[in-house]
Amino acid sequence: MKKGHNHRLDEMQDQKLMRLEEYGYWIVFWALLASIVIQLMMGGTIKQVLGEIIVFLIASVYLSVTTLKNGLWTRTSEASRKGNAVISIIPAVIIATINAFKMIQNNQLETNSMLLAAAFAIAAYIGCFVILEVYRTTYNKRRKKLDDIDENEKEQ
Repeated sequence: MKKGHNHRLDEMQDQKLMRLEEYGYWIVFWALLASIVIQLMMGGTIKQVLGEIIVFLIASVYLSVTTLKNGLWTRTSEASRKGNAVISIIPAVIIATINAFKMIQNNQLETNSMLLAAAFAIAAYIGCFVILEVYRTTYNKRRKKLDDIDENEKEQ
């Protein structure tokens, strides 16, 4: 036990509490994303949801950096280019949906507006895919390094 930590839970209770905290984190994370998307779809501006976006980005960066540092990807999938290509569709669809709602609200269903909305969706897809690929490459290097450390410790 670390000095200064006065845990009153046994190991099972501690694991259960950690699982509950994890669920709480993911509920807040996805609710925050939904809040941002809904506000933007209802005519809100980026400026109006900037606080939520900053909190969302802080949580995203924290989780990305800490999982990468520890050589973790996800519980249910492996790091792959195909997986990143599929996942990158999600932000593209979100951006397209927000823009479609805004065009309908503002009665701007013109070719130029639709092309601009499509360009934003494609940019979101490409941006997400590139970020995930950089993350995947870094993850693979980190995982190899951690695996090498584990093997070297076993040999000694």
